Amino acid sequence: MEENKHIVAASGWSWGAFLFSVPFLVGIKKYKMLWWYLLALVPFVNVAFWIIFVVYLGVKGHDLAAKSPQFSHQAEYDGFFKVFDHAGKILVVVVVIILLVFAILSIAGIAGTFFGRFGYHRPF
Repeated sequence: MEENKHIVAASGWSWGAFLFSVPFLVGIKKYKMLWWYLLALVPFVNVAFWIIFVVYLGVKGHDLAAKSPQFSHQAEYDGFFKVFDHAGKILVVVVVIILLVFAILSIAGIAGTFFGRFGYHRPF
């Protein structure tokens, strides 16, 4: 198919492409890029692969989608990224909240054990 020259790619980071890489690639019909996921099966290469590939998708996600034959006009492209980027941002906020709650509970548990309020007490 011919590339869509009339779709203007948004600039900046794409949280949706970064965090939801497989659904993103399927959504923009870049099936050949899914073959790169075979590198995830190679020991020691898989860690570098995940870091490099998802960061690449976060940086270049908008450009890849603009060149995709999936979108026939700008409104489809904008709607697609509105959904994916909002989902990515929501996931980031949820993970940060969970990590903060975990950190607060961990600090409270350590402080309680240190000061003897909530930790194990001897019966005598």
